[in-house]
Amino acid sequence: MAITTENVDISHLHFDPQNPRLPEDLADDQRKIFRFLVDDIGIEDVLNSLAASGVIIGDPMIARPAERRGEYYIIEGNRRLAALKLLNGEKIGDGQPESALPNVAPEIAGTLRQATIQLGWDQDQLDAYLGYKHVTAAREWAPEAKAKFVVTKCKGDFSDEALAKFARRLGTNLPTLRRWLIAYLALKQAESAGKFDPEDAYQKRYFGTFYTLLGSQQVQDFLALKSGALTTTPVPADHMDQLVELISWVVGTKKSPPLVNSRSQQKFDAVLASPGALRYFRSKKNLEGALLYTEFNSGEIAEKLQTAAYTIEECLPKVFDVREDSKVISAIENLDRAFEKLKLNTAVQTGNKKK
Repeated sequence: MAITTENVDISHLHFDPQNPRLPEDLADDQRKIFRFLVDDIGIEDVLNSLAASGVIIGDPMIARPAERRGEYYIIEGNRRLAALKLLNGEKIGDGQPESALPNVAPEIAGTLRQATIQLGWDQDQLDAYLGYKHVTAAREWAPEAKAKFVVTKCKGDFSDEALAKFARRLGTNLPTLRRWLIAYLALKQAESAGKFDPEDAYQKRYFGTFYTLLGSQQVQDFLALKSGALTTTPVPADHMDQLVELISWVVGTKKSPPLVNSRSQQKFDAVLASPGALRYFRSKKNLEGALLYTEFNSGEIAEKLQTAAYTIEECLPKVFDVREDSKVISAIENLDRAFEKLKLNTAVQTGNKKK
């Protein structure tokens, strides 16, 4: 089918509910989509540009027919559509505050009442165009939108062969594509099992952190993720508890903030690699405290204590001559207090050893 163009009144254009950028809970509610585009995605730059210069033919607004004759869903250009609707006086109408609008000169206003749309794009060409523009080009979708786009277009075929072809079409590579999918599918797996509610997440933008942390070998081992063809349930059933734990630590809930972020990945990896540190972290929910129980830090602590012991030994031949100096007395008192604290902190382990 050949690509055709039409000039259509803005009132006859609708937001595409199948846009991968949209959260699934918005369904096909046009008001909710309108609000999400304005508040969460942001349209201020487009709004100001249109108000100053009017509609300039550049990137196409790609559309598909809606249920009503003469009306269309905008596949590509939803931010522009949101800005055009506002500039034409349309309200979001959900009871929340409406956006402040820039002034529009009369000669500009006349260019905003209609939009030129393109119809009849071949699905493969459309997928390639959207993939290039939003998945690999400068104006990227968020990682979750990328993953949702891939899941939708792969239609359940997660074989490496199929994904490799898809990755080439998107200008990316297979490992990156797999990581997007694993993060997306793992969260969906927990959601389907009733173990995760996206609406209860501590903040909306959590996918990027979750996706980044899944790149760690320690996290992959923790979830028992395997290489090979993906499925819609990438985490084995006997590791569902670990998946729920990971989500609680990385995503959190409205009542419990996340404990781990991408900046703390190295520390988190060290804790996951140490059974003792992991037990402490599960119990106390304290990443920094758990680091003290890792094998790496135990060696570091032993080295510091040994250095302190050597330093005291070096001071012994000289300390008698300066024993009445106030600074030396204060230092010895501090050392004594520190030693008492050390004994208290090691009392449990020492007691167990004696038994």
